[in-house]
Amino acid sequence: MVLLAWTAAALAQTAPQGGAAPNKCEGSELAGAHAATPVDPYPLNAAGWGPEIGQGLMASRWAEDWSGMRAAGLAPWWKALPLAGAASLTLSAEARLRYDNYGNGQLTPGNDYRQGLLRAVLGADLRLHPQLRVYAELGSGQVAGRRASASANFQNDASLQQLFVDVRRSAGGTLVGAMLGRQEFADGPRQLLSLSDGPNMHRSWNGVRLYAHGEGMRVGAFELRATRLAAGFFDEEINHAERLRGLNASLIVDSGNGPNTYLDPFWIHSDNPAYRAAGKLGRDARDTVGARLWGRRGDLRFDWTLAHQSGRSVERDVDAWGLFAVHSLALSGGAWKPSLTAHVDIASGGASAGGGSRGFNQLYASSNYLGEGQFLSLANLLMIAPGISFTPTPASKLAVEYGFARRLSESDAAYAGGMRAYAGTQKVSGRRIGGLLRIVGNWSVSERLSLVVNYERLVAGDVLTRAGLPSGRYAYIGATFRY
Repeated sequence: MVLLAWTAAALAQTAPQGGAAPNKCEGSELAGAHAATPVDPYPLNAAGWGPEIGQGLMASRWAEDWSGMRAAGLAPWWKALPLAGAASLTLSAEARLRYDNYGNGQLTPGNDYRQGLLRAVLGADLRLHPQLRVYAELGSGQVAGRRASASANFQNDASLQQLFVDVRRSAGGTLVGAMLGRQEFADGPRQLLSLSDGPNMHRSWNGVRLYAHGEGMRVGAFELRATRLAAGFFDEEINHAERLRGLNASLIVDSGNGPNTYLDPFWIHSDNPAYRAAGKLGRDARDTVGARLWGRRGDLRFDWTLAHQSGRSVERDVDAWGLFAVHSLALSGGAWKPSLTAHVDIASGGASAGGGSRGFNQLYASSNYLGEGQFLSLANLLMIAPGISFTPTPASKLAVEYGFARRLSESDAAYAGGMRAYAGTQKVSGRRIGGLLRIVGNWSVSERLSLVVNYERLVAGDVLTRAGLPSGRYAYIGATFRY
């Protein structure tokens, strides 16, 4: 772990600009000359390579392509370093420090504690040829405070996070390819699929991902098995019983002044043998079918997802649905650039005891979507969260929202993050779970260093208070360095 963190810092000290340009390769003219823009005929923000984190960097570092900057003589050291022939090597690093503060953690009275978190990651992208590359990534996670009880995605001496081969070819304006091996995967609505960026270690999968991207449409298919982490050195293993497979696509449905509205249909089959529901542990196998319509119209940005789930979960049928609508309206392009924000989240419930079907399962949702405090899950939930955001400077942003949370079914529990049912809530009446305040501030100190401050408070409603659960709070301050 210390070596990983030291190397990340060392890379920061050896990053002057310039360098010799590599040999010309097929498609290299599509790579960004001023940012690590991936080569892709489909619009980058809809290409399915994972979230962009600003300054041309991607949350999944394998998605970056530094060849255009190298050709322009603008690439930092260790980016697209030319090797023999058409080969090149790119090194990446990330170090994240976070300090957490919990009050009534997990809504347990008196459960007040603090934790320090460290993530250290090193990645290497070896491009043997424009059509063939190998990507590898090592990670380490460390916890200070309640270390013994920390799970392996927080406390981890060292892990092989990713190791895959990517084979691709451009044919007639269409990019086709396959990724085989251990890899991160977040191609879909963040309410269902994510990298799980809150913990120290990202979630990774093992298997194959196929893709075909054109100028107006892309399609994909995947067959994956979960990585089961353990806390020691390189002791993770493939969990063949926890599976994820599916098909997805994206179509440009409105070009406007450039591609700005997309329709993304998807089918996801998930199979989790260790799913917990109503105090029982069993298999959850379900099919999630839906579509995401997202983009912008003038000053309005929107992101709507509708999904239906069917299958079997812990010896019961599944007939569940979810609707998620996220909006942002820019009020002014002048000072502070204020925007009104709002998201409405509806996820059906089930019956916690007796007969009836199981409710909605958020699968592998973003830990940030409903808050890093993990007070709520997208299950048996109606949430309306208006807010406002500002950009005091070009490098900073402040966002405030207050969510009103209710449950749909009184016969089902209210759910904390990770689909954990709040004990006793299935036995009490009422629908009001509570109010969730979130305040988040971000500051990009430089193109590689960013700071974030986050505060969340769940004010307990009648469902929680009748079950004997208090209000809770969570706050953190964090710094992330990426190279």
